[in-house]
Amino acid sequence: MKKLLLLSLCIGAMWGANAQPLRYYDKIYDDVQVVKDQVYGSNYVFNFLELEFGLTKEDQTLDIYLPPAQDQMPDRPLIVWAHGGSFLGGTKEDKDIVYFCNEYAKRGFVCISINYRIGYELPLDSIKAVRTVYRALQDGRAAVRYMRSRASEFNIDKNRVYFGGTSAGAFIALNTVFLDRPEEVPSYVDTSGHDELNLDPQIGLDGIEGKTNEIAESSEIMGIINYCGATKVTSWMDDEYARNVPMISMHGTRDSTVPYATRVIKLNDLTPIPPQIPLPIVQVQGSYDIDRHADRSGMSSKFYTWYGADHVPYVNYDDNGAGAAYMDTVMRFTVKHVYEDFLKLGTVPGLGENEPPCDFNNGDENPCAISGIANEASNGQTVLYPNPAGNLMYISGLESGSIVTLVDLNGRICGSFNCSELLEINTADLEQGVYTVVIRSGGTVEQKRAVIVR
Repeated sequence: MKKLLLLSLCIGAMWGANAQPLRYYDKIYDDVQVVKDQVYGSNYVFNFLELEFGLTKEDQTLDIYLPPAQDQMPDRPLIVWAHGGSFLGGTKEDKDIVYFCNEYAKRGFVCISINYRIGYELPLDSIKAVRTVYRALQDGRAAVRYMRSRASEFNIDKNRVYFGGTSAGAFIALNTVFLDRPEEVPSYVDTSGHDELNLDPQIGLDGIEGKTNEIAESSEIMGIINYCGATKVTSWMDDEYARNVPMISMHGTRDSTVPYATRVIKLNDLTPIPPQIPLPIVQVQGSYDIDRHADRSGMSSKFYTWYGADHVPYVNYDDNGAGAAYMDTVMRFTVKHVYEDFLKLGTVPGLGENEPPCDFNNGDENPCAISGIANEASNGQTVLYPNPAGNLMYISGLESGSIVTLVDLNGRICGSFNCSELLEINTADLEQGVYTVVIRSGGTVEQKRAVIVR
């Protein structure tokens, strides 16, 4: 086993020393071009904050991120990115989405960050919530059609169009594929044509493709990047189109906003009358159930679980703390599988799927009673994350005065730390591989396995 591990470490070192930069995997540029505020369509607004509810149209815009002007590569892949915000807020300039657009444009992709219609109708209920998501899906499809119509201008390959998003944006990415047939649209969503003289809140929303624009291009996508998203029912994944679209998903086991598995989503009461009690909205199935359904159906799905993490744990990636460590994991996992599973250009280093999570739907395959880090966190034990780690690793739940020692497979001590509560370990100078973390607190000794991957 040690010989095999040392061989893999040597291969990893050779990769970094000798390999030429790989387009779409390595960053080949230091800067990007940005084309701002392109109007891709217009549609009626149903935000309860708007004075002319359902009667006025709002332009929907997007920003285009491109490799620098000297890059003249034809047929570049396109990634459409949609922001989070619970369909109540957020914009195409949200920092995580801008980060993704820049990171992938530096690798040779064309990326866009889209605005889409947000806001709910009141009184809020499950029907209004589904109508909100439905409108956002129409806008997402319109953005895809718009960019295909400008493919020659931006050297985009129409056959390599992918959709990614955070939280609400991941709902759009997933359901652009899953909710693709008229018979899948819930019967309570009025898909009749829009009549601007009709003030009934059940006013028609048009068909799945919508009328944000009516560009004669396909809205189909060839890959989904899902960060903390969900779908209404996994049975929507069973048609031929959905079965052939590969997915990359990441989700935290303790996500209190969008369920990791199956749960009713609750949204804060939007009325001005206290008390604002969270309202049960609609039951959805999160990334765990999506991946499990995909695996059982023979679909291409790569899933990374953040054990013990809440919603979008990378959101504060620029604070050099835990958010930065999570974002490091996001990039190493996603870039690898975009290259391998979307583009199918070969095998590259990075993070694979981590160990199977417990069954969050209380089945008997791998019940949560025997799961690892998720239960450790809930029981007040020490938790090591992310694992595998990149340049930063954290240990939480430590007692005051704890001593933490990092030991490699040869028994060499790579670091020793006196700490309390939360420990940040800089692992940037350590070789990739498997390490033992020894935690001494009082008279007890605890050992954990840590993996560092470059």
